[in-house]
Amino acid sequence: MTGLELPSPPIADRESQATEGSVAVLSATSGTTAHAEQDSLAAGVPVLMLDDVDRLVPQSARVWNYILGGSDHYEADRQAADTFQEVYPDLAHLVVSQRGFKRQAIEYLAKQDVRQFIEIGPGLPSPKDLTDTHIVARSGASDTRTVYVDNDPLVTIRIQELLNSEPGCRAALVHADIADTETVLAGAARHLDLNQPVAVLLIGVMGHIDNTDDAYAIVRRLVEGLAPGSYLALSDATTTRTALTWAQETYNGTGAVPYRLRTPPQIAEFFAGLNPVQPGLVPPALWRPGQPPSRSVNTDARCAVARTC
Repeated sequence: MTGLELPSPPIADRESQATEGSVAVLSATSGTTAHAEQDSLAAGVPVLMLDDVDRLVPQSARVWNYILGGSDHYEADRQAADTFQEVYPDLAHLVVSQRGFKRQAIEYLAKQDVRQFIEIGPGLPSPKDLTDTHIVARSGASDTRTVYVDNDPLVTIRIQELLNSEPGCRAALVHADIADTETVLAGAARHLDLNQPVAVLLIGVMGHIDNTDDAYAIVRRLVEGLAPGSYLALSDATTTRTALTWAQETYNGTGAVPYRLRTPPQIAEFFAGLNPVQPGLVPPALWRPGQPPSRSVNTDARCAVARTC
């Protein structure tokens, strides 16, 4: 399947500058003592308990966790996922293919000497495969640093636990909403050097922003806050199949945070003004696969990696 052409890059280079603002941060970087990590935890990320988790409505990170064989989900999540799959049986393949793209993108970026990653909306830590960004990135380069950004209570709890269990993992957590790009970038700047190239990962996230113009503006602000030579890796589901659209509309009616599917051209627009990495915008399973797919490819998502000027 041939990928769509991405928009052309601008002529002029963009300058970037890290913004500052209040942010909740969990530090778990190498070189810190256990005492310093605990001080950072107490001063930053809000203390959340499982009682803070709304178990009555589905949540996308928990639904993905259920689909991937994890254990961090509740009855509402399981019911929503099962109903979704009755209408759209390829949900698991869609989820797995986007996870696979993320891993391949990180491995590619590490080979391009990218040593700083920001993943916004990472979801729950991987239940089986080691696709957590800081693990994949450090397997390619041990000096890599990663910042996770999320504001879901259960995701926050689990990432805190994960990072506290891995001293020296060179990863941190910023507690922020994706739309609050000032706080996202200010929090990342406490752990990363935003004057150096950074890769921003947005995997199955932008559909949470219902208004498409607002979604474009969020990505634009994030990219403008990074140094030249940074990268955007983005993947999202599409309106390419009626069954997926119907299943998504049913899920959106459960009381969960709605998710908006977009057309492939709309997803291509997220990369406007950036330099696309070949093969451009394609289904996740077709983005630089190590070998031909062993089964039919799920084409109900689009992904790409692009470089800032």
